[in-house]
Amino acid sequence: MSQPAHPVPVAPDGRPLAGLGQRLGARIIDSIIVMLALLVVAGLVIGGGVALLSTAIGEDSPILPITAVVGIIAIVLGLQYAYEVEIPLRWNGQTPGKRMLKVAVTPLEAGTPLRRGQLTYRYLVMLGFNLLSNCYIGLLDPLWCLWDKPYRQCLHDKPAKTVVVKVDPAAQPTRY
Repeated sequence: MSQPAHPVPVAPDGRPLAGLGQRLGARIIDSIIVMLALLVVAGLVIGGGVALLSTAIGEDSPILPITAVVGIIAIVLGLQYAYEVEIPLRWNGQTPGKRMLKVAVTPLEAGTPLRRGQLTYRYLVMLGFNLLSNCYIGLLDPLWCLWDKPYRQCLHDKPAKTVVVKVDPAAQPTRY
């Protein structure tokens, strides 16, 4: 007698949940894209701004490093917000990495549209855990999906009431 096949875990709307490898791969791709964008944007904007400011007030001013740090933080948070909230909001729950690996963030409640508030909440919780990653508490967030039942949610998915599902490639828009 053969063993019964393990049922494929599904979201409340019936779509199969994204695999752990797909989620990790999408996160790696997205991290590379964000890092490259940050290097370009921060280099151009902050570098140009500090150069202008240094000619106006002098190179020895203590305002220069403060301005640079505040500018970098603002650019990092703004770019990450746009990438994690605004792009998925317009791309049916997908970032470029998720689109490449054919997964998407969707509301846990079947039949409801993905909302900016959900994605913002998800981003803020993820950001909080990223800040805690130096003390290893932050590692709980991405690892949580390894044992979470029934929806394989990471901790940042739980308060936002989202889940990551596989996307049918035929139903996916071809334009980026």
